[in-house]
Amino acid sequence: MSEAGVPRVGVLDVVAFACEIAMLVLLAGAGWSLANSTVVQVVLATLLPVAAAVLWGVTMAPKSSRRLHNPARLFAQTALFAVTGVLVAVAGHPWWGLVFAVVATATFAARSRTPE
Repeated sequence: MSEAGVPRVGVLDVVAFACEIAMLVLLAGAGWSLANSTVVQVVLATLLPVAAAVLWGVTMAPKSSRRLHNPARLFAQTALFAVTGVLVAVAGHPWWGLVFAVVATATFAARSRTPE
């Protein structure tokens, strides 16, 4: 904590937050690209990021009463990043999926080694 009781935000925290937002955006884009019907595109583009956000909020968010402890939390985060990467790859952007999964996993693995 800093002097005024406000938690310090480091570079890894900023990159981690960017990865969380990128995951939601990539899931919406993948959901849209995975279907041919506009109705299904809208449903998938909405459902995938909402499902990820709910899962994240319940089991991984810092203020969650059901937050997983490491290493289980890191495993769950890595699984979610891998699923996102696979869906993005299947949607036609394999390099985006791979880069996202590697960067997000590496970022959260590095963060898990720092004290909370």
